Amino acid sequence: MSDAFNHLKPIQEILERVPFGLITDVDGTISKTAPTPQQARVSPLCQHYLLKLSSHLALVAAISGRPASQAKEMVGIDSMVYIGNHGLERWRGGKTEFPDSTHDYSRVIKPVIKELTSLLSSEGISIEDKGVTATIHYRLSPEPQLAERKILNALNASTWAKSLRVIRGKMSFNLLPPIEADKGTATMDLIREYNLQGGIYLGDDYTDIDAFRAIHTACRDRNFQGLAIGIISSETPEKLGTEADFTLNGVGDVERFLKWMTESALQSS
Repeated sequence: MSDAFNHLKPIQEILERVPFGLITDVDGTISKTAPTPQQARVSPLCQHYLLKLSSHLALVAAISGRPASQAKEMVGIDSMVYIGNHGLERWRGGKTEFPDSTHDYSRVIKPVIKELTSLLSSEGISIEDKGVTATIHYRLSPEPQLAERKILNALNASTWAKSLRVIRGKMSFNLLPPIEADKGTATMDLIREYNLQGGIYLGDDYTDIDAFRAIHTACRDRNFQGLAIGIISSETPEKLGTEADFTLNGVGDVERFLKWMTESALQSS
């Protein structure tokens, strides 16, 4: 893993490509990981620099595992694009848009949650209802390894969960519809929609690896140059580090990096 601050010159060359887009995850990237999703707050410095960048770049977007409306409320910048539920929904025109293929699964999530709640009554395990998806959290469990085993056993025993994709997260499991939509497809859609010639993706978790791969695919298949930058912490999946071009050490480094990006964008405008 190579620190992004040791490679600012090649990053600067990509930043100078026009149109350029910055895409970022939210939790663990511009917001420190919190004990519960409700306690998480976006760094004020990240907000400050993202706001400035959104007036100088062709695209500044957030792609989150949270619902798109919740991501928009957390970040609070009207000029940004918000994609939620791991690429399954988009905030547009003051409301959330869903692909038609997800409509049936909104009726599956509630019985899944009801069934799993009866199987997972252990301390520190909670299930978050996100409309067309759900997330099982066990960060607050006093015995996280035992909690993880219980969750996997419950998922195997659940009739309803068998119809969903189960994707691991940091101290969590995501339950998603079995359709081809993830942070990678969302990233590629944005590259095409904005005809980006350059771009950077910032992310810290398992589901961000799909976006990293989309960046690399676009570099091969399109007139595009981009970088996948992994945000490293004690919980970082090993795979994320190997898929990233460069890394940053936690939200503090993201603040510094966005500051540098803002100064670079202002100088070139």
